[in-house]
Amino acid sequence: MMDWNDFIRDHVHPMAPYVPGMREEQVRDIAGTEDLVKVSSNESPYPPFDSAIQAGERALREVNRYPDGGCVDLKAALSAHLDVAADNLVIGNGSNELLILLAYATLGPGDEIIYGWPSFIVYPLMAQLTGATAVEVPLDKSAQFDLDAILEAITPSTKMIVLCNPNNPTGTWYSKEAFSSFMESVPDDVLVVADEAYFEFVTDFDYPDSLRWFDGVRPLCVLRTFSKVYGMAGVRCGYAIMPQALVEALDKVRAPFNVNSVAQQMAIASLGDGTQLRKRIQGNAEQRQRLQQAFDKLDIVYYPSQTNFVWILADNAPDLFDALLKKGVIVRGFGQVPALRVGVGSEEETTRIIEACTQLRDEGTIKH
Repeated sequence: MMDWNDFIRDHVHPMAPYVPGMREEQVRDIAGTEDLVKVSSNESPYPPFDSAIQAGERALREVNRYPDGGCVDLKAALSAHLDVAADNLVIGNGSNELLILLAYATLGPGDEIIYGWPSFIVYPLMAQLTGATAVEVPLDKSAQFDLDAILEAITPSTKMIVLCNPNNPTGTWYSKEAFSSFMESVPDDVLVVADEAYFEFVTDFDYPDSLRWFDGVRPLCVLRTFSKVYGMAGVRCGYAIMPQALVEALDKVRAPFNVNSVAQQMAIASLGDGTQLRKRIQGNAEQRQRLQQAFDKLDIVYYPSQTNFVWILADNAPDLFDALLKKGVIVRGFGQVPALRVGVGSEEETTRIIEACTQLRDEGTIKH
């Protein structure tokens, strides 16, 4: 009889599977209503752009054929859009696949990967999958990545540093000056991975677009995605800009046809719709401001955000999570962590969130 404990690799046993946010159908019985607000997964409240939907519908008619395994057309579109060489681009099944591919291509036992914490759950997974050593550096008192502390954590075994800016789940960000100083100080044999999944939502002029530091030579990789502002989370498409030698390494470890043809065509169409993009960014900023102003009035402690979510602090976070569920509002809880992540939704969804929080304040669940 098979002994699965011996059969499965040792480093897999302590790993925990990713637990997604609650789906609407899971909440209906709890809330006792069909009228739900799901703001738990950092999704866009809006569908893809009309141009992207039309492109996707056309692509659906040809899904009997394999997709373009090299994403040649999408790379060409991104190359023109970003002003980078197509040879410096890798396309992935969401940017999280690209993180895993980076780990497979570069990390192994004895290597160290440094990242701030709390942050995106895939970063520790990169170490667990490859036998590398994870070095977690606590966020600073403003819940930002502490770039000075990360520099101090570098050792001769450090191979990769992952920076999430703005950070998930806190929504915080570091400045151009801080990033510029960091890039001047980091050793030239350490790969810096700048995860910018939420960069389109940023309205602060002091935000560092890390692509400006990319020259194709220094070990810098910039990650971005179509899942967020472009509303394409369900079809999975992300991209990375990195030195060509690293592109070649990822091409060796990625699966053939890893990005489906519908996603590729929708992404190309999305890049050509700047008007809709600007409307989405403006709309998110307006609803984010409404949400934060309401939290101020309700004495809810939060960190100012530059993303499409807000990180609120609450000693009774599990109770508050359950109370919001009963009012039909699905946010993201993190077990016993005294905080909740509240997504920025549409105007109507923001109103519902504010109403629910106001009721809970009046009922005593949210305390001053």
